[in-house]
Amino acid sequence: MSERTDTTRSSPAQAAWAAGHDPVAELEQLWGEVSRLLERSSPSTGSPRHWMPLTEEEDSGDAYQVRAELPGVPRACVSVEIDGRELHIQGTLDDTTRGHALRRRSGSFSYGIRIPGDVDVEGVRADLCDGVLTVRLPKTGVSTRRTIALGSD
Repeated sequence: MSERTDTTRSSPAQAAWAAGHDPVAELEQLWGEVSRLLERSSPSTGSPRHWMPLTEEEDSGDAYQVRAELPGVPRACVSVEIDGRELHIQGTLDDTTRGHALRRRSGSFSYGIRIPGDVDVEGVRADLCDGVLTVRLPKTGVSTRRTIALGSD
């Protein structure tokens, strides 16, 4: 059997191509318009901005670890606090430290997490190396979980 193509019907893409439209050029034009719209709608450089760093949490057995991406943020501009079972990371990245080649976030940032278990507050350590903040929260050796017996009526 031979396949027969129907030349009387055409798809919208074929019709646009035949009419001289270049879909790639139209997509590039649309992308440019969207980019300009986003630039206009973003806050001006004079207003403060707030952002949240990318983070990951891990239970490594004897400790909880939290890593946060803070590229270009100086140590002096980062604050790490633990309050009971809550970890708070906050700081600022000033526009004056911004590079000319790459755009990056500026302004204040914060991140908070509730730690799933008890930690040794005195043993908590934080290190900022190569733009990655690593906070190690050692677990306490004391287990606080127990089974409760049910009473009868």
